[in-house]
Amino acid sequence: MKRRLSIGLGILAVAVAVPFASGTPVFANLQKAGAELVQKILQPEVKLALSAEKQVISTNAEGEQEIVWEAVEGNVTVRPGDVLRYTLLSENAGDKSASELKINQPIPNKTAYVLDSARANGATLTYSIDDGQTYAEQPMLEVTQPDGTVKMEPAPAEAYTHVQWDYSESLKPMAAVQAVYEVAVQ
Repeated sequence: MKRRLSIGLGILAVAVAVPFASGTPVFANLQKAGAELVQKILQPEVKLALSAEKQVISTNAEGEQEIVWEAVEGNVTVRPGDVLRYTLLSENAGDKSASELKINQPIPNKTAYVLDSARANGATLTYSIDDGQTYAEQPMLEVTQPDGTVKMEPAPAEAYTHVQWDYSESLKPMAAVQAVYEVAVQ
């Protein structure tokens, strides 16, 4: 036991002496390593959970239509015209605020974005019509008019490929935000 301890202390002495011999202050190296370690430990850790619900329209006892959302789990059959609502829960499970948080969500194949359905408190909403390459609050398309001129017009819902939520406030540790959007099955 004493032999192992003396070998360990000898190695420690060499490790401490080498930086002094090379002219590098040990204390500065330890401070730098400590600061880097703290930064690695204190990181935001944003967890995302996506869930889906299917819109079901029913008639109540008074003969009025009601919209009910049923959770989509496992194998579910959807038909053209069905509306699905996606909810994305983002939680910062880390020890540091998550700044400049942007959440991008693609519009699933064979569906179309339902205009004005995206929402989230504290986020700026933007949309992409080019597979997430660029985003705008209202995407525009060049449309050739009958007379040959080109006019910019709002993109139709079918052209949307992604929704983006840009949170200007930092997401504090243990805080969560929820984003929602709807799509129609084509």
